[in-house]
Amino acid sequence: MRVVRNIGHVKRRRRLGRSAAILGFLMLASTFLLVFFPERILFAYVLLIIGFVSFNFGMQQIGKWSNGPRKQRDDLAIDERLNALGDRYVMLHYVQVGKKIVEHLLIYPGGLLVITARDVPGKVVGRANRWKRQGLGALRMFGMSGPQLGNPVLDTDVAINLVEQALRNEQMEYDVYGIIVFTAPTVELDVEGTDFDAITLSELEDFVRHLEIDPSFKTSERDRLVEILARGDELERTERSTTRRPVRVKRRAMSKT
Repeated sequence: MRVVRNIGHVKRRRRLGRSAAILGFLMLASTFLLVFFPERILFAYVLLIIGFVSFNFGMQQIGKWSNGPRKQRDDLAIDERLNALGDRYVMLHYVQVGKKIVEHLLIYPGGLLVITARDVPGKVVGRANRWKRQGLGALRMFGMSGPQLGNPVLDTDVAINLVEQALRNEQMEYDVYGIIVFTAPTVELDVEGTDFDAITLSELEDFVRHLEIDPSFKTSERDRLVEILARGDELERTERSTTRRPVRVKRRAMSKT
C-alpha cells in the first residue's frame, strides 16, 4: 500500500499542543500567586478558567499527535493494519481538501473510503447520531485532557462532503464511503442504527478487502485522484517495501584443460 502523509500538519498540531499545555500550566500556576491579592480575585478566576481549558486542550493534542511504543498515532496504526494491501491502494493522511483537513482517506480500486479514527478506550455507546462513553462517572472531569469521542458520525459526513465537492470541482465522480474506526485496543463497542458502521482497528483490513472492486478502475485514475487530493505543505510519501528471497545460483565446475 502506498502512503501519502501531510507531515507538516502533524508537526503544527504537535507544536500547538505543547504551546497550549505550557501556557495553560503557567496560567494555572499564576492563580496561586493571586491568592495573596484579594482585590484581584476576579482576575484569578478568569485565569483559572482559561488556563484549565488551555492546559486540557494542549494535553489532548499532545496525546493525539504523539507516537511511542505504548501508543501509536492513529495514522501509523492504520498504516500498520493495512500494510499488506497492494499498490492499487493509496492511503492519504491529513490531506488538505479545500480549506479543511481530511484526516484519513483511502483510495481503493473502485472508490474512496473516509476513515474517521477515535482513540477512545472503554465502553462506547452509539445510537443513531448520539454517542457517549459509559462508566466515567466522577472521572469525567479528569478525562478532559484525554482523547475525546465527539460526534464521529458528523465528522465522517463532513469529510465525505469535502471529498465529493473536490471531485465535482474536477468533474470526476466516484463512490465515497465512510467508516468509523476505534483504534484503542481496550475499546468495547455497543453501536446500533448509526449512519456509518463503527469497527475496531483489528477489523479494518477485513472491511477494506470486502469493498466492492471495479475491474475497470485504471492506474491512471488512481494517480489522478492522488494528484487532486494529496495536498499539504509538507508531504511524506512511502511505498510498501517488498523483499525477495535470495536466489541460489548453481555454478558449473570449470573443466580442466
